[in-house]
Amino acid sequence: MEHPKETIAPYARSITKLLQGAVFDDQRELWNQLLEYQEDVKNYFEKIGLRLIIDRRDGYAYLKQVEIDEKGNTLGLMRRMPLTYELTVVCVFLREWLMEFEQDELQRARLIISPGTFRDRLKLIFNEHVHDWKLFKDLNRYMMECEKMGFLKLITNDTTHPDACRYEVKRIIKARITNRELEHFKNQLQDELKSI
Repeated sequence: MEHPKETIAPYARSITKLLQGAVFDDQRELWNQLLEYQEDVKNYFEKIGLRLIIDRRDGYAYLKQVEIDEKGNTLGLMRRMPLTYELTVVCVFLREWLMEFEQDELQRARLIISPGTFRDRLKLIFNEHVHDWKLFKDLNRYMMECEKMGFLKLITNDTTHPDACRYEVKRIIKARITNRELEHFKNQLQDELKSI
């Protein structure tokens, strides 16, 4: 009788992790396995309507659904999770912050932020309008949601001073929000804030 372990592909853990979310280069064992068996993993997912995207420079990999017709339909293997308005705004600000950071710093440097520095940034941009904003009041919660989505990585947790928690902004956010989408949303947000 064949032992079950002998039938499991050597890249099975990479496949399982990708179905749950992104894989990052700081997950050494998984990342190395994914790179070693990249063609096998890619071929596996192509058969079920998913495309493997690997960005070696920024150190992340994720799955994208393949459109199967002109209407943009997919096989529906992965749930699309629409972001709330406030969460979208947080992601847009994180994306813009990362873009500015990458223009000034070395490519491999990490952008480390805290809810406190995020609030300070919002105050600089929106002045007196920001204090009544739901996003400003609930920023810590939205940042925790961004962590669950893989856009932020918690570096240090401070339960007594939540605004001092430190997060790394993960570069995978660039795959979720393109430069064009960033500009469009920023213009829309500026128009909305003028009416506050």
